[in-house]
Amino acid sequence: MAQQERAQRTRESVLQAAGKSFAEGGFLGTSMADIFARAGVTKGALYFHFTSKEELAFAVIAAGEEIGAETVQEALARDTPPIQKLIDITLRWASLIQTDPIVRANVRLIVEQGTYSREMPNSYEPWQEVVQSLLTQAQERGELERKVDAKALAEFVVSSFTGAQVVSYAMSDHKDLVRRIESMWQLLLTGLVPQGAPIIFFSRPFQ
Repeated sequence: MAQQERAQRTRESVLQAAGKSFAEGGFLGTSMADIFARAGVTKGALYFHFTSKEELAFAVIAAGEEIGAETVQEALARDTPPIQKLIDITLRWASLIQTDPIVRANVRLIVEQGTYSREMPNSYEPWQEVVQSLLTQAQERGELERKVDAKALAEFVVSSFTGAQVVSYAMSDHKDLVRRIESMWQLLLTGLVPQGAPIIFFSRPFQ
């Protein structure tokens, strides 16, 4: 049991180190030597858990997807209107991009798809499904204009959010990302939310 715990801690240390390295240098700009030096483990210990840099990159992507799924589930469990849940999800994810190395690496590695030898799972489709579901719920509750095509708007939201990530990274290393997402929603929802719909809050503390 103690050996299993040590192995798990080593694996987690490698993942965290890989997240920081991939977030800084991307896939092509990071070597396995960078990662095991940063993790403070031997080369043999690293390769025991991950046989290649690509396998490690995909593990970091998967870890980021797990964080994303947890973020969604936490928001869905709250007793708030659908659009508020959607805004909370995107603001929380933007905050994690700023602060969590695994999430930062996740979004960078996904953007860099095409550099890997195997096909990457579609990471954007699940996000579109969540967005569309919440927009549809808002319409059913009378909190989003009926004339809006929920599917098309969901695709636009995911595209806009992804574009904001890329521009924010280039302009400020993601320091202004939360502000950009707030602005995105404030502009996007003008004219789409009927009068009398629940008040929408931005920059709420993340619980």
